[in-house]
Amino acid sequence: MSEPKPPESLEEQLQYKRKVQAVLRRNKILRWVIPIGVSLILLAVLFICLHRHYVRTHPEAVDTTPKTATIAAVGDISLSSQQLRDFTSGNGICDYSACFEQVMQTISSADLAVGNLEGNVCDGSADPDGFRYPESFLQALADCGFDILQTANSRSIQNGISGLQSTKKYIEANGMAALGTYVSAEEKEAGGVVVKEVNGIRFAFLGFTKGLSNMRLPEADEYCVDLLYTDYDTTYSDMDEDAIVSRINAAKDAQPDVIIAMLHWGSENDAEVTDSQKAIAELLFENDVDVIIGSHSHIVGPMEKQTASTLLGASNDVFVAYSLGDFLTTSAESRSMYGCILNLTFTKNGGKTRLTDVTYTPTYTGAPSAELGISHYRIYDSLNAISLYNSNYYERIPEALCQRLQETVDALKEQTQSDFQIQK
Repeated sequence: MSEPKPPESLEEQLQYKRKVQAVLRRNKILRWVIPIGVSLILLAVLFICLHRHYVRTHPEAVDTTPKTATIAAVGDISLSSQQLRDFTSGNGICDYSACFEQVMQTISSADLAVGNLEGNVCDGSADPDGFRYPESFLQALADCGFDILQTANSRSIQNGISGLQSTKKYIEANGMAALGTYVSAEEKEAGGVVVKEVNGIRFAFLGFTKGLSNMRLPEADEYCVDLLYTDYDTTYSDMDEDAIVSRINAAKDAQPDVIIAMLHWGSENDAEVTDSQKAIAELLFENDVDVIIGSHSHIVGPMEKQTASTLLGASNDVFVAYSLGDFLTTSAESRSMYGCILNLTFTKNGGKTRLTDVTYTPTYTGAPSAELGISHYRIYDSLNAISLYNSNYYERIPEALCQRLQETVDALKEQTQSDFQIQK
């Protein structure tokens, strides 16, 4: 190949020289620009990595504005045929407003309210003696302020798998969430955890039961209730650790700030905490559950704050209420007629969420009684009723009922075995 001819004219020589100089200048600039550009990109990547590391190790630096959320929790909610008749007017309309009016303010003012529904809502006629409640009862609970109803309990399959499924359907139709039961295996596999976010705090709720009133799930439907034991229809001695941890991991996948487990456990009419309950609590706490709310015994039991060590070696402040007693009871057992509303306050500051306040509101299910001056079933806010009596409120309760309420308040202080303040 022949060499290119050099420019012949002076003008061509000048143009050629300018082109060569331009190329040299561009090459010189590129020798500086490329390294500088690469350096800037590397610095940007390093900054992003350092920032993410700082956020992970210093979560409090993310947001310094404290956020607060409150939860009101109650124990067992049940309904008898006699109560249903009392709530039903002559034209067949059920009106539960008088039953809940004294506690509605405490329940509805919380950011989230939870309780354990011991019964089913089925298609067709209601029969509370068979634990089949009318849908109007669910609407009353929603109107009272409840957001989540635990359905993993002794009555989950009292009316068959179809009763479990319809109960969940009607709870959701009335704007609440059912906890601890599932209508399909796919629902459970997809997570099945009830997640609620209020005021910037994200809560994940789990619901477990010790058993199903000595009934066993059909093999094809073993997915439909979260259970604490593998021998849930006999001796309740073989804790199902794998199943429990699996549900906790499903809750963790939702990336909550707080994990709350509602447990239907212990023995009926016995507030003593068993070794099995302590072992279950330890398993939950070491796997990052923050709060345990218990039911089933129908009697208020101990409640306490603890410091637990997680499997990863972290120290975590946790809380357990072994039983909140009955909220609306069908029992004539005196200790079942009073319970409490547990009031929990959580505060989130940056990336850390803590339980910052615990109080409880004593309650009493009043049954019609000439001796106590009660004409209809209703749930009393015990301290409020006592206060109105002492202040000579014109519609105050009778003296005999005031004395009964004071006795139950005193009993609660002993049964909770705690120094938590009673909510005034």
